[in-house]
Amino acid sequence: MKAAVWTDYHKVELQEVPVPEISSNEVLVKVHSAGVCATDLEVITGRFSYGKPPHILGHEIAGEIAAVGATVKTRKVGERVVIETSIGCGTCRECKNGNRHLCSRMEEIGTAPHQGGYAQYVKAPEDNLILIPDNVSYDEAGIVESVVCPVGGLMRLGVHFGETVLVYGVGPAGIAFIQGAKAMGAGKVIAVARNDERLRRAKKFGADLLINSKKEDVKEKVMEFTGGKGADLVCEAAGSGATTKSAFECVKRAGRIMLYGIPNEDQANEFSSLDIIMNQLEVYGVLGNPHVWEPLLALVSSGRINLKDMVDDTLPLSEINKAFERMEDSVKKPIKIVVHPWEE
Repeated sequence: MKAAVWTDYHKVELQEVPVPEISSNEVLVKVHSAGVCATDLEVITGRFSYGKPPHILGHEIAGEIAAVGATVKTRKVGERVVIETSIGCGTCRECKNGNRHLCSRMEEIGTAPHQGGYAQYVKAPEDNLILIPDNVSYDEAGIVESVVCPVGGLMRLGVHFGETVLVYGVGPAGIAFIQGAKAMGAGKVIAVARNDERLRRAKKFGADLLINSKKEDVKEKVMEFTGGKGADLVCEAAGSGATTKSAFECVKRAGRIMLYGIPNEDQANEFSSLDIIMNQLEVYGVLGNPHVWEPLLALVSSGRINLKDMVDDTLPLSEINKAFERMEDSVKKPIKIVVHPWEE
């Protein structure tokens, strides 16, 4: 089969590799769509240490079941599926509680030793496959993983009817926070980013107020919009120390803050525990959520979450390096690009 193999830092090559062999409880999936993730770009360039080459990356995967292992009972050949990529030990407390993404020995498809979805076939455990609704395309399903974490955070924390939600960053996670908040009953959503072109995209996905943080005073605009109260819920998806600090300045007293974007190590402490205490804030970390896939796909199927317009382009797997190059453009960076392993 063909696969895009990460062979060295800054280098990905299309190669012929063996089709994965499945064990009794695994399923072989023919990959139709694989979302290109910014995290993989960080890994390939060495900016984020998460495994070593050579390896097949890719953890946003949708496809068709091509074969099933001998003991597989819940899935069958021909079904359209998306892959939930977290693999837990299966025996610890977190795994038994359904939170395999919090397993201390958690591994992930797309990270060694598990080959990922930038290939024509990938294997996965039976329990990691979720059926795709008939009216949801492979390309939409192929980027579900990038939306699961933000929407899962909102589902865990809750959005109260009519609340004002403030979102920092308008990449895939920020767009997911905007759409998820609106789908769950937010009254108004404020989007903050550093350039107007990216902010216009946020408007398309439901943002009510756009703030360019390079040109405008974010706190001043938020307070003006909220009558001096501040935002009820703040979602930090930009991953910088400056936006994290701003989040604590713009949340209302007794408000909630969700931290999702990962800042650099030297920017990770841009807030005061005294603020949390004196303003009675609730601060949450957001990671994956295996319980969200089915409800999220139902929201996509019903039209309440728009994944179709988050896919800016599709490319054959052979052109995956073009996708990574485009993702380096800070101004015109696409929301999502999907690669098709079976296109020539």
